[in-house]
Amino acid sequence: MSEYQYYEFQTVDRLLTPVEQAKLRAISTRAQITATCFTNDYQWGDLKADPTDLLLQYFDLHFYCANWGYRRFAFRLPEAALSSAELDRFPLDDLEILAVRLTPQGWLVDIDHEDEEVWYDVDDGSGWMAPLASLRSDLLAGDYRVFYVCWLWAVEAGYIDDDAKEPLPGIAPLTPGLQTLGEFLDLDPHLLKVAARRGENAIADPEGVRDFIAALPEDEKNRWLERMVAQDPLAPVELRRRFRQQASGTVSAPCRRVVELRDQARQLAAAHRQAEHERAERLRRQQQAEAERLVAERRARVASLGERAWQEVQEHVASRQPRGYERAVQLLRDLRAIADDRGSHDDFDHRLRDLITLHHRKQRFLERLTQAGLYGET
Repeated sequence: MSEYQYYEFQTVDRLLTPVEQAKLRAISTRAQITATCFTNDYQWGDLKADPTDLLLQYFDLHFYCANWGYRRFAFRLPEAALSSAELDRFPLDDLEILAVRLTPQGWLVDIDHEDEEVWYDVDDGSGWMAPLASLRSDLLAGDYRVFYVCWLWAVEAGYIDDDAKEPLPGIAPLTPGLQTLGEFLDLDPHLLKVAARRGENAIADPEGVRDFIAALPEDEKNRWLERMVAQDPLAPVELRRRFRQQASGTVSAPCRRVVELRDQARQLAAAHRQAEHERAERLRRQQQAEAERLVAERRARVASLGERAWQEVQEHVASRQPRGYERAVQLLRDLRAIADDRGSHDDFDHRLRDLITLHHRKQRFLERLTQAGLYGET
């Protein structure tokens, strides 16, 4: 199987200059390069640069995947974007899929996942960046749930003890970005749903937003408005972060133990399997009823033909064509079922013997009769 690699880089907070685009073009003549992105795929060669260096020098977001089961999503954040106190809530040393480090260009958040037993021959990598990109904006706004989902991976992998508590009181509401990250990590969807049964939800409370804005000093409101009008790209996310930090101080939802999450995920998986079994059984019964209805309608049409049905059998057999034999055998099966219903077995058996005698040299036809259970019974 041939190799396939996909690279995608994006800017968020600025545009690439013509000079920077020219430098990127020197790295790859095939890549799609614009003022906001660099995209390329390789089936024989490879990127002639270090992806991390490109990310730190030019971009804000990077996604990579290879068809041997490896995926990587990395992004850069300003130094002021992450709080060391908040990061301490997560056992980063136990999360081998996640690396968070401070560089001269700001924070580098690096998430990767590999399943060596899986080869992807359909996923070309182009659909991952858009939903995953929202996770960077969430972190800028003080939403650390991306690290919780990485922690869940360690829970599923068995790296976290049963008595340990979740680092946040749940991750509700489950956003498309978090859902996509779960798929990126091949995370048990039932474990993810259990984690999303609880959450702070502070950012979604309209009344809380109004109270927060009303409590801001007038001069601070003006500074925020000035930044908004000046189209400062960080102003909206920083304001959301300020609100989230203040609102989270009023939340007292208890954190669950790992054993609770695992037990609830198993229960949810069992309920899902039961629901799927019941759905499959309902579908089987519906399909069986529909098949029986169609057979009844077909046999009713055959019965209405009367003697003409036997004439059609003779015509189909005389055609010496495989499809003609199949149609003849189907008609004979229907005629036998009709005879069973009417109690006219003797007449059917007599006419079938005459048919076999007349066409005894047509071995393909006799083989089909045998397969249908009609030959050898008369």
